[in-house]
Amino acid sequence: MTTSRTRTRQRLSAATTALAALALTLALLVGLPWVLWQAAGVPWPDRVSSLSELAVRLTQPMSDPLLIELLALVGWVCWAAFACTVIREITWYATHVPQLVRDRGAHDLHLASTTLKGSLAALCIGTLIVALLALWRPQNAGAQPFAPIQESGSHPTVTAPFTPSPAGARLSTTPHPATAAGGVTRGSLPEYTVRDGDTLWDIARQHLGDGLKWPRIYALNKDRVQDDGTCLTDPELIRPGWRLAIPATHSTPTPSSPLHDHAHTQPAPETTPAPISTSPAQQAPTKDTRDGHPARTGPADPAPSRSGPHDMGATQRPAPATIGLGQAGLIGVTLAAGLLAARRYWHWHQRRLHDPETDTDIPALSPLVEKAAQAAHAATQHRTPPDPEDLVVRRTPPRPPLPVHTVSIGVRDNTEVPLDELATSNGCAWTGPGAEGAARALLVGILTAAERQRPGRPRVTAIVPEDLADALLPGLPPQFSALTQCADTTEAIQAAELHLLARARARHEHEHDAMNPSPGPNEQHPTRAADLGTLLLLTAPQSVHAGQLLALASRSDPDAVIVLTLKTALPGAERWHIAPDGATTRPARPAHPVTPLRLFHLTPDAGHEMTDVLLTAHGRRPHLRVLPIPSPAPSPTPRRPQSQPEPTPDDEAPDSSDPPLAPEPPAPARGKPVRLHIFGPITLYARGNPDPIGTQLRPEVHEFLALLAAHPAGLLASDIAEKLHLDPASDQNALKNLRRAVRRALRAATGITAQEFILRQGEFHKLHPDLVETDLAEFTAALNREFHPANATSHSNSLAAVQEALDHYRGPFAQGSDYLWADAVREHLAVKATDAALRLARAAERPDAASEHREAVLALLEHLGAVHPDHERLAQHTIRLCQAAGRHDAARHAYTRLERHLADLGLEPELPTKALIASRTAAPRTTSTR
Repeated sequence: MTTSRTRTRQRLSAATTALAALALTLALLVGLPWVLWQAAGVPWPDRVSSLSELAVRLTQPMSDPLLIELLALVGWVCWAAFACTVIREITWYATHVPQLVRDRGAHDLHLASTTLKGSLAALCIGTLIVALLALWRPQNAGAQPFAPIQESGSHPTVTAPFTPSPAGARLSTTPHPATAAGGVTRGSLPEYTVRDGDTLWDIARQHLGDGLKWPRIYALNKDRVQDDGTCLTDPELIRPGWRLAIPATHSTPTPSSPLHDHAHTQPAPETTPAPISTSPAQQAPTKDTRDGHPARTGPADPAPSRSGPHDMGATQRPAPATIGLGQAGLIGVTLAAGLLAARRYWHWHQRRLHDPETDTDIPALSPLVEKAAQAAHAATQHRTPPDPEDLVVRRTPPRPPLPVHTVSIGVRDNTEVPLDELATSNGCAWTGPGAEGAARALLVGILTAAERQRPGRPRVTAIVPEDLADALLPGLPPQFSALTQCADTTEAIQAAELHLLARARARHEHEHDAMNPSPGPNEQHPTRAADLGTLLLLTAPQSVHAGQLLALASRSDPDAVIVLTLKTALPGAERWHIAPDGATTRPARPAHPVTPLRLFHLTPDAGHEMTDVLLTAHGRRPHLRVLPIPSPAPSPTPRRPQSQPEPTPDDEAPDSSDPPLAPEPPAPARGKPVRLHIFGPITLYARGNPDPIGTQLRPEVHEFLALLAAHPAGLLASDIAEKLHLDPASDQNALKNLRRAVRRALRAATGITAQEFILRQGEFHKLHPDLVETDLAEFTAALNREFHPANATSHSNSLAAVQEALDHYRGPFAQGSDYLWADAVREHLAVKATDAALRLARAAERPDAASEHREAVLALLEHLGAVHPDHERLAQHTIRLCQAAGRHDAARHAYTRLERHLADLGLEPELPTKALIASRTAAPRTTSTR
């Protein structure tokens, strides 16, 4: 009830102010002329009929009646000027009412900018208008001043349309004093002025090097009031003239220097992390870590007991360069970054191969891959200094990965060692019990580096004999990504020699082209030697191959070819003895002292799980090969049976194969005190208030609420700390701060003080089901009604249930946020939504389907196509229904949109999709007769 009393006081104060302002305005407009009329009457003398009489009258001695008449004339002139100013101010305030509704501070800014003679009219009219607006809609009791945002980390699923950025767009790097209410000044960050045709994708690709990082720009500017009084609320809608702050990155210069594209180079000292270089495939959608969180300040975000976590020195710990997988092995951050890049392709191909009629759900990723991706995501975020106002403390993230084309083999002095270390004269030989595990990790590192460079060409490739490839990574096709398998060692040596010949030919053509700089119009630009990259020859040779391998190894070059042998050392080769844990014993080099080197290593099971992800990221299945002759090499690890997908947790939407549930009555709109929207941007609403609340909450609070909303049955504190990547030394204190921030914000907005919005039973946390409702719960309930037996034979009932569900599906889960844990939830919900629409689409394509049913289903498909423009099955059904309805332009538009978004992934539509358009666009040929 505190909110009701507060609003009553606000309304009374506004009414008093309005009456006072109105009385003062009327006194000046009506009372002043009445006083002048009563005191002096008409100021113009009635006995003067010409200019000569006026001149004679002015030359007469000054008398008291004449002086009074002159003063009255001056008074009438001042009143007329005041009346004109009032009319001008009424016009200004009438045209700026929408801005005043959003921001009452616009009145103060206008009053400060007016001249002295117009300030009285502006004060009267402005105070009256603002008081009437406050009387009509008082300020939200829970509202707080906007706080500045720094960078937020990002690769959900990208929904921003792609439009080429106009030439000549400039970026201002001068510090901008954009001061929000409350006296908080935004830091010095480079600014970009939006031009016509720009999108967040274009701006991120131009200034951050990757279009998938557009959520960082959105999170940094979504609460910033622009010059026209509006805010960025829709990531797909930005207006020309807006000024957007560009988040700082590892490759972003200081404000004193302009931003520019630059090549990434390896750091000279091994203790300095290499700069991050990302590709469009490197960032996966929607994840969050501590380093990517904005630093906000505000009175409603309490941080009690803040001194505890920060005094522990959690941020002073050195950042690791490795990711331990337990007994499964050890990998580097660079390899993990490749797995992170492959996750996006993995999700896309899983959706493409998913059949809503037969498949129950998309299988989950391997826990090893998820752990590596989470660490790589944390490593790629921008590092910010610790803020004493932070509510939570995240775990220390690993070091940034090496550039995209780099392959790392191990770690030395907590720094990743690149592949160039193997380029020794006469080759390098790995022996010992850990040689196979290290070679397996090396091949996986080459494959994951190729994922970071997609859709470009990999810089490092490998050639391996089939028998050795089956022992290390069984199930790979003969030609896959950056790995080529040859029949035997002899064929592998020949392939390596052909690679050297190709480099020599390319170098010769490049020199010839330099001497003849004017090629013919039909001549193609010759291939450069650097474009061919580095080739790694990995083999376990026999004695008959020693001569050929030795001749090839003598030409070892980190930019051309590297020869690595297992178990067998060539004459004069450098021998590395590798222990099971990757510890390496190697001879000292004259120019380089021997320092401890630990190679990355993987067990066969871990290598199998990672190659399964890489295969699926290319839309391929494990390749089973039958060898005609048993190989003397160790028998390959047998393929494990494909694990069945885990059942859907109780806190997620039930699977379509589950028993049908009884229909639930639809929940009343906004029947509970708080409503949480997590489809699209995370937004909070209070009952009876159409404006969002909690806009001042920190991003970690929004992430906390989204996590609890995704698991309505509740989560343990340990699970929350794991998903939010909290520091184990302060996770309990962080959870306490998050609960308190939610409590204060929602209590101030709703006036409910006797109940908790987050129920806590020991270590168990969940949203209060009687106080908080979510669009996810209503979406799930509507889909459950679709599977009810009563809807199995009624297309109209099933269509109504799906329409109700998709009304809540306004965008991907937590759109614009960068939470890694949300990927699985986002994909699960996207599959549920698209499967329901695809089932309706198949029914609508039947010949006996009603035209009204087809139009309704087509509207649903177009809605989902805008949310998931790269979903090829949705595009196929949309094209067919549009063509059946005679809307061929709409069908062509759906295909063009799909083609454009797949091109961003380096892919293209399938042949059946192309055939749908080709069959309609091919003009029939007619023969003319004479």
